[in-house]
Amino acid sequence: MIKIAVCDDDIAFTGTTQTFLDQIAKEQHLELEVSIFLSGKSLVQEYQEINHFDLIFLDIEMNGMDGIETAKLIREKDYHVLIVYISSHEEYLRQLFEAEPFRFLKKPVGYEDFLSVFLLAQKRISAMQNNYFCFRSGKNITKILCKDILYFESSGRKVLLHTLQHSYEFYDKLNHIEENLKDFQFVRIHKAYLVNIDNVESFQYERLSLTDGTILSISEKNRPRLRNEFWHYFKKGE
Repeated sequence: MIKIAVCDDDIAFTGTTQTFLDQIAKEQHLELEVSIFLSGKSLVQEYQEINHFDLIFLDIEMNGMDGIETAKLIREKDYHVLIVYISSHEEYLRQLFEAEPFRFLKKPVGYEDFLSVFLLAQKRISAMQNNYFCFRSGKNITKILCKDILYFESSGRKVLLHTLQHSYEFYDKLNHIEENLKDFQFVRIHKAYLVNIDNVESFQYERLSLTDGTILSISEKNRPRLRNEFWHYFKKGE
């Protein structure tokens, strides 16, 4: 699933873009979720209330909040989203670098140019999604870089996800998360803890310390296995 926002106050252009994306989804066998916004303000409000996106097609010249201001506000909430700027004029290119554009499309946009940029974005998104952990909490969908996760903690029917800056709470099972992250450096040290081994500061037989100073107990049945796993992991880094 790729979540896409199209933001332009030109209804004809948003309709054309929707048609392009429908055609791409059919041709490339992709699942796309497309949201249309007719102003920068409405897109920013969506970010503040609920959503995040993987890719944004953003017109620069809009009434009210223009595309450059819109992008700067979005970057405060989401550093990773890919933004493709669209305009009839190229003189904006220098100003765009502050909000880190992925690509620029000049109007009128033909299907082949649009497809070329989309496929580049899709390739980047696929690579990024493989390094994220995504979860839903109420109406919010949040994605966290796996490298930023310290550990997961089971708490009744919920799971707590701890990073250096924040902790998040959502409904899930630790066994399910462990299975989803089996290709990453996460280890189960206790029925209540799934730890990112990359963020382990030190290891002792009965406990370990994380880079933020958190100390977690290792269950007795896991100690022999973990001693070998940590030994091989730390030796790799030498």
